[in-house]
Amino acid sequence: MAEDRESTTERPWRRRTVLGTTGLALAGTLAACTDGDTGGETGGEARPAGESVMTDPTEERRKLPQPTIISTAEWGATQPRSHLQTINEHPSYLVIHHTTTPNVTDGSREAAIDLAQRVQNGHVGQGWGDSGQHFTMSRGGHILEARHGSKNALETGETFMLGIHALGFNAYALGIECEGIYMVNPPPQSLYEGLVHLCAFICQQYDLPPKRIIGHRDLVKTSCCGDAFYAKLPILRDDVRRSLEAGEYHVSEGFGADNLLDDTHVDQDYLDSL
Repeated sequence: MAEDRESTTERPWRRRTVLGTTGLALAGTLAACTDGDTGGETGGEARPAGESVMTDPTEERRKLPQPTIISTAEWGATQPRSHLQTINEHPSYLVIHHTTTPNVTDGSREAAIDLAQRVQNGHVGQGWGDSGQHFTMSRGGHILEARHGSKNALETGETFMLGIHALGFNAYALGIECEGIYMVNPPPQSLYEGLVHLCAFICQQYDLPPKRIIGHRDLVKTSCCGDAFYAKLPILRDDVRRSLEAGEYHVSEGFGADNLLDDTHVDQDYLDSL
């Protein structure tokens, strides 16, 4: 599918400076994640992230250590096929997606790398130049940089890459793709633990309030990030808040499946039957 673009003149971008060519690309992730996401904006007005996660600006808190993030160079990503834009601002939202791929039982690093490569190939094949989302979470809990430049931008906490994952909100939102499909069951605990670490670190680096962690469906008409996953997002927000307050990661037990085998029935045959 050719890359669609929205004009930057359709919405006032106060406090936004997009470096490079202008325009927003059509949002999308993997095929089923784009349900209803091919029209115009349906979400509310995007707001700048002016709220601080710090309740007392004079209080010095311990910083969370950076979790292990497998970079695009480490997983062998191909070079972007087009210029990637950098936004000289903090993101206002952190958007959670699911890939709508089979709920595999292989939680290895190798399986995570294979997923990242398949996602990038699919997105490049649609004309997006690179992976549309910024980071990918595997079912085994591995964190991967997806869109080139996202890891370095996160580490500095000053800019973020313009992604292609949330129609009408790409200039405001950072996106995380979580491997699997979660309409009936939530993600396994292994994925959730890695997600807490990544989300908390992102909120710390960009001074982003945990309440700005939202599901894809909060912005557009889509089933993403799955009914069961979406219902659990308040727990994710609370764990991120606790992690920021304590200066160490807090992960609630029992968020989802105890192991990767609990929803092994969600395979390609199951997806094809939907």
